[in-house]
Amino acid sequence: MISRYSEIQSVVIADAAALSRAVNFSRVAGGMVIVPTSWTAANLGFYVCDTFGGTYVILRDESGNPVQISNILTTGARAYALPAELYGATFVELWSKSSTAATETDTNQSGAITLTLMLKA
Repeated sequence: MISRYSEIQSVVIADAAALSRAVNFSRVAGGMVIVPTSWTAANLGFYVCDTFGGTYVILRDESGNPVQISNILTTGARAYALPAELYGATFVELWSKSSTAATETDTNQSGAITLTLMLKA
């Protein structure tokens, strides 16, 4: 039988904030995120760093645009696949960002938002 490592983590984006705490991705290769109904309309982007307490930078694709999950629906909780570009990340902060894809502007959440990560190795 094949056994794969998995873990569930909950992270919060605080009221009137746009970033979560850092999540350790060093043992995982991908997964999903559940976005709750109370999500303030925004895309979900990612900041990454090689150390937990280091300086986080925006994760970008090969064209230089922020990697993100777009078109998040707010009419009910939804699960979204995490982008493949996160595969090499060690520490990740989830970022509530502008719905305009190339824009790097925060979209603060109205109320604390708990996102659930379902991570797999």
